[in-house]
Amino acid sequence: MSNCYHISELKMFTKISLLVIFLLAVDGHRLVDLYGPLYEAQRGPLLQEQNGSSVSDECVNDFNNLLFNKTSTLLPALDAFGKPGPGFLYANWAWYGHFTECSNLDDYKYCLLTLNITEAIVPEDLRATVKPVIQWGVCAPKKCTTDDVHNSLEILLDFLHLSNPGLNLVNVSSVRHASSCVEKPVVQYGAGFYACIVFCTFVGVLLIGGSFVDIYEKRKTTGELGLSINSGDITPLMQNEENGDVRSNGTVYPLYSEETHFKKILRKILGGTRLLLLDCALNRNLKKLMKINESNERNIDCLNGIRVLSMFWVILGHIFFFPVTYGGLFNYPDLVSWSKKFPFQIILNAYFSVDSFFFLSGLLVCYLTLLKLEKKNGHIPWHWFYIHRYIRLTPVMLITILIWMYIAPYTLWGPKATIMAERPFCPENWWANVLYIQNFYPAKFGTSCIGWTWYLANDMQFFIISPLIIYALYKVPWVGFGLVGALMSISFAVTGGLMAHYDFTASPSTQIATRSSADYASIVYQKPYVRIPPYLVGMILGYIMYRLRDRRVVIPRICLALGWVIATGVAIATVFGLYGDYTDHPLEKAGNIIYEMLSRFAWGVFLAWVVISCKYGQPGWINDILSWNLWVPLSRVTYTAYLLHPIVITTFLGNFGLPYYSSLVLQSYFFCGVVLLSYSCAMIFSLAVEFPLANIEKHFLPKV
Repeated sequence: MSNCYHISELKMFTKISLLVIFLLAVDGHRLVDLYGPLYEAQRGPLLQEQNGSSVSDECVNDFNNLLFNKTSTLLPALDAFGKPGPGFLYANWAWYGHFTECSNLDDYKYCLLTLNITEAIVPEDLRATVKPVIQWGVCAPKKCTTDDVHNSLEILLDFLHLSNPGLNLVNVSSVRHASSCVEKPVVQYGAGFYACIVFCTFVGVLLIGGSFVDIYEKRKTTGELGLSINSGDITPLMQNEENGDVRSNGTVYPLYSEETHFKKILRKILGGTRLLLLDCALNRNLKKLMKINESNERNIDCLNGIRVLSMFWVILGHIFFFPVTYGGLFNYPDLVSWSKKFPFQIILNAYFSVDSFFFLSGLLVCYLTLLKLEKKNGHIPWHWFYIHRYIRLTPVMLITILIWMYIAPYTLWGPKATIMAERPFCPENWWANVLYIQNFYPAKFGTSCIGWTWYLANDMQFFIISPLIIYALYKVPWVGFGLVGALMSISFAVTGGLMAHYDFTASPSTQIATRSSADYASIVYQKPYVRIPPYLVGMILGYIMYRLRDRRVVIPRICLALGWVIATGVAIATVFGLYGDYTDHPLEKAGNIIYEMLSRFAWGVFLAWVVISCKYGQPGWINDILSWNLWVPLSRVTYTAYLLHPIVITTFLGNFGLPYYSSLVLQSYFFCGVVLLSYSCAMIFSLAVEFPLANIEKHFLPKV
């Protein structure tokens, strides 16, 4: 103890206090034995204030009062402390403690501290894939700030000199400033929150009010208001008198009446309000959502199934990816072992689901626009073409940003609630989403507002250049094909050049091992010149289907069989082509470059064959599945499901009070729950926002 007296008395207090807390957290029943000898001897000097301390006086006094007064809440607070659990060598470094027990104590609050630990204590087979970080739950006095708890733990780590032959914790680094304390509310209520509540209330009033107006008008029209409308009761409206007036049911009304300026304005306001309410009517829009259109020769029914199943694939990949991103996994090595299983490549390569969306977008934009060009003799107001698209996508995305910033944080209540409620990028970078440049600015992947909308930026950028290709295909097809070929060649060259220059690998596991995943995502993964091939494949297919629009085409069975064999081989090579990287047989540099250049194009070719075989092949079970009527309403809300599903996932993880245990069975339940909730929320969101805006747009913008 002699060396300890060279330290200031207040720091001595902090060290001994936290040492006792640490020991009690491990062995709570020793409270009385440990408390007396260590604290009574230091009680005098501990009460003295010391200037320059890294721990605030309020925090010190609170610690002192709670400990010396032996309050009844002290033992529950210590019991709620996070403690080293089993599986430390299995990467179980989430020592959350008991969040609810601590939060229920009046004098304490829950804080989650994040510590970096040296790789020396991590098993060699995990060092390449996981960052050694301990998340430690601490039940601290309420007057202690996050910095107080942070600084106190740093002092404790210095004081303890933790050392063990098996667990070398001597090299524990200082606590990171990612540490956070959780209090109610997780985020302080501000103007943004109240504005969102007012907006949601206003939308709700429009939905309900519109429904009542619609029901009222329908009943009035059909005589369900209790009025008698037998043919003998009402004189025909157009029974004119000699003076030009109108007789109705025996009463004469002037055909022309003077209308004041005020009445004209009032009539317009009431008429506009009525239209607004009917556009927002919940029952009307629900009917539109659930409507199954009759199939015809020009419909491509299988696209609904491809769209919805691709969205399911996106969710499947994210339910494995998000828990790893936020940390706190109980059994991370299990995920590493699963990655070595052949079927698990479907999850690891779920990013091809986004390429499915690019393919579908290119196909539909080209096919439908060519039909419109034909109908209007090659003349389309292209400025309205862009405006319609912008209005179709942007308001829904902006409202999603508002929900993410001002509503979603208040749904979180758990050890990681404060960390997961932080929105550092939206206040600064939201405008990039409005301009659809979030895949270029900010430059670093994951630092844009609602980062998963990088896909929308790419899709909008592809849409902007599409009229040039479509018009060329319509007027001079070989020029259009030349443009597609040139863009495809540029994409291949740029992708290959980036992969070679930065020495990137196509495998996510190798990227993590070489710490290059963030750079790869920023430079390659989210860029339009890398992602455009499936969009171009979709455009070519759209042109082919346009040319075959009124023809009876049936592919012979032998050609169908051969096509399916080739297409299946292409799909397997694309999705499972990196399997060797997970089984110690990685691709060489040239193989990585070729795979990155061609894999997305190959996936687009596979999907093109699926569409062709479903549209022009013999009726089969694949077409029956993809053309199932159930997909129709789900496909209509896939856009909103894409925007909302990360919020659903983070809400679940933000309320998880224990280390997250991942197993294939539990992930299956998680997947089903996220799909159900995402699409349920998407339907509500579409009925409340997307459908009403589409209806309102028709009153102001001409139809392209």
